[in-house]
Amino acid sequence: MAEQKVKKRGWVKDAAIIFLAVMLVLTFFSNTIMNHSLPEVAAQYVQSGAINAKIRGTGTVTANESFEVKSEQSREVLSVPVQVGDEVKVGDTLVLYSDAESTQLKEAEAALDALVLAYQQALLDNSGNYTKENRAIQTAQLAYDKAKAKRDTLTPVSVADIVSAKANLNRAKNEYNTQNAIVTNLENQLNGLNAPTDNSSAITTASNAVTVAQTNYDAAMLVYKTGYDNLTKCATAWKNDTGSEAAQKTIAVCMDALYQKYVELLKITPFPGTVPSDIPAFPTGTNAVKFDKATVSAMVTAYEKVNPLEDALQTAKDALSSAYPSGSGDYNYYTVKNQLAAAKTTLATYQNTKENYDAILTELTTRDTEYEAADTAVTSAQNTLQTAMDTLADKKIADGKAGLSLANQRKQIAEKTEALQKLQAGGEGASVESKVNGKVATINVSAGKTAEADAVLMVIEVPDMGYGVSFSVTTEQSKKVAVGDPAEITNYYSDGELTATLVGIKSDPKNPGTNKILNFKLQGEVESGSQLAISIGERGGSYDTIVPNSSIRSDNNGKFVLIVLAKNSPLGNRYIAQRIDVKVIASDDVNTAVSGGLTTSDMVITTSTKPIEPGTQVRLADG
Repeated sequence: MAEQKVKKRGWVKDAAIIFLAVMLVLTFFSNTIMNHSLPEVAAQYVQSGAINAKIRGTGTVTANESFEVKSEQSREVLSVPVQVGDEVKVGDTLVLYSDAESTQLKEAEAALDALVLAYQQALLDNSGNYTKENRAIQTAQLAYDKAKAKRDTLTPVSVADIVSAKANLNRAKNEYNTQNAIVTNLENQLNGLNAPTDNSSAITTASNAVTVAQTNYDAAMLVYKTGYDNLTKCATAWKNDTGSEAAQKTIAVCMDALYQKYVELLKITPFPGTVPSDIPAFPTGTNAVKFDKATVSAMVTAYEKVNPLEDALQTAKDALSSAYPSGSGDYNYYTVKNQLAAAKTTLATYQNTKENYDAILTELTTRDTEYEAADTAVTSAQNTLQTAMDTLADKKIADGKAGLSLANQRKQIAEKTEALQKLQAGGEGASVESKVNGKVATINVSAGKTAEADAVLMVIEVPDMGYGVSFSVTTEQSKKVAVGDPAEITNYYSDGELTATLVGIKSDPKNPGTNKILNFKLQGEVESGSQLAISIGERGGSYDTIVPNSSIRSDNNGKFVLIVLAKNSPLGNRYIAQRIDVKVIASDDVNTAVSGGLTTSDMVITTSTKPIEPGTQVRLADG
């Protein structure tokens, strides 16, 4: 029995020892265990030094000078032969008006003729000896009737027809001149080459192969350029699409032309006759054609298939080089000779085209000159008739016969004549021409719409005056920069150089009490309408208290930082996050200058592994 009690006391003793050992471990290592559960923070000492702050903003590039094209009268628009982004010169046609209704002209002329006839009758009905004056009126009337009959046998030519003919002729001339330069260049090349002494069939075959390969490659390049031009026009139409039916039709027509060139390219060697199945087809027609990224991607894919043509051309040239025996002359003599013959054939075609368009323009110009001369003769005869009638009227008025009635009729004729002249002036083929050299920035009118009097039809930017960009900043920020300060453009990725300089600071009309507008002058290649991000440095200053930007916090009570406050304990230092309110003075991309209760011996918390509040116990990151 005594032995059993001794064993029970031993178990109690062992348990007590274990308990005391665990308590001892927890006591000595409790600080370490707790630290692993605390938020880990990174902290930096407060510093002193300089702050060079940056003011940032984004603005849209605009021309420093632009010209508003206005309509002088209310007219229906026939067509707008320019697009946004087109370069225009003084005298270029910008807007074509619809021809004045022939019925309107005829009705106005008939009304005037009726008034003139009534006026003549009123003059002749009165008795008196006015034989000379009456004879002058009859002679003038016959001349007027004859001039009018001659004019009415002619067909007027619209300005639209002449503009189109001039455009066709200019294009034909450019094509001819370009091709003529190619012929001249080939002739110069051929004159500098030695004719081969061995004109073997192998050389001829190889030379012909080079000619074919060159022709295929040149044709592909021509299609590529045309397709690219159409792609650019479609992109412009898409960018400026307002959702209107007219805009959708413009895009649709452009896409149709683009697709035709696309198919044409694919039919060139090495893709004879068929379109590869891996190339997606484009929709055709004018109903809701969509211009999207997939369309552009497909076009680019198609154009990339032209590369094998260049490789085929080089292979043919290498084969021709190998076909020539040593010392047989310049191996590419026949290649240049064949190219020259083909170029001359093309030049002859362009010559015929140019001559045809020149003949068309000459014929239209001649017809227009004849009609204008006939119309001028009508106006002159009409004026002569009116003068003759006025002479008789003045004499009768002086004689006191029917003076008031004749004066009233004369006034009605004058008013009707003025109305007819206005209708004629705004009629046949009236157009608006550019008065400046520049680039079309916006177009506010389209075919079929009415251009109201004094309305802005379009805006033309004048690139010679340069481009600029502007954005709004606070008044305090504007005080930290000066006119002449250089600025950095942070989103310009083109190969050329583009610089910005602050040229003006003015009040922001939207917020005149709190904001200013910074205006920058741009130098370099830039497009109107593009968005530029501008960064300009404030004038720097030295400050006693500088902290990292990541340490600045804010709440409803304002800006503050959290510093690490060390407190001693029996088990070592404990670190507590303590709030210090601050006021931001200046900042840059990295640091902020502040004022408040901070000293250079304080460590501000920059990051933490967990959210922390003032009073939170933290642990410092190693290192």
